[in-house]
Amino acid sequence: MKPHLLVVEDEAAHRLIIEKALASHYTLTMASSFNEGLHVIKEGKFDGFLFDIMLGDGNGFDLLAEARKIKALRHKPIIFLTSRTEVSSKVLGFNLGADDYIVKPCNPEELRVRIDSKIKKFKDMAEHPVDIIYGPLLFNFEMQVVTDNETGKKLDLTPLEFKLLYFLASHNEEAQTREEILEAVWGNSTNVSDRSVDTYVASLRKKLGEHSKVIKSVHGVGYSYQAVSSTQKSQVS
Repeated sequence: MKPHLLVVEDEAAHRLIIEKALASHYTLTMASSFNEGLHVIKEGKFDGFLFDIMLGDGNGFDLLAEARKIKALRHKPIIFLTSRTEVSSKVLGFNLGADDYIVKPCNPEELRVRIDSKIKKFKDMAEHPVDIIYGPLLFNFEMQVVTDNETGKKLDLTPLEFKLLYFLASHNEEAQTREEILEAVWGNSTNVSDRSVDTYVASLRKKLGEHSKVIKSVHGVGYSYQAVSSTQKSQVS
């Protein structure tokens, strides 16, 4: 069965281009406005989402924020496909929880590869137990929440910070280059500097407080997560 995608794009010409590029690989549902997209999101079941940013009756940023409020969509890839090239727009999108940011026009084959990689990534993550402990931190995939396993206090993380921290923790004691981190967390966005990794790691360390040392700087490489061991908690239904 082909993956099912929801495409929210207000321009008819662009919808036709997207349909031509993707229809042979995916089952497509098209929405032409913010309100239509929001309605379809709440009613349908999808494997992934493509959002334009500039919609006539709203914008893709707000649509992303609304989608992430829906529990069932916290484990589905949401990708921006837009003509907006500003770095500030990309940073905002990733901070809100976008899984990739693709600028139009995009090669159809590249678009398919990037969509497929995100869908596979989320399917792989869904195979993990609901809760998993890495050192002093408890990761809850369903709620996208990290908790201090000793005190029970939740960390105030953005969706992007959750992805960054989880990526490092899931590669416990393995050094990751900035390029590897960028690819895993920001996707294939070409205008996000590798120094963005340093900025977000610094922010994460502040939020981790007394546990900030679990993120280690690896000279000449990048960063690693250093937990003595990782254990899994049984899933609670």
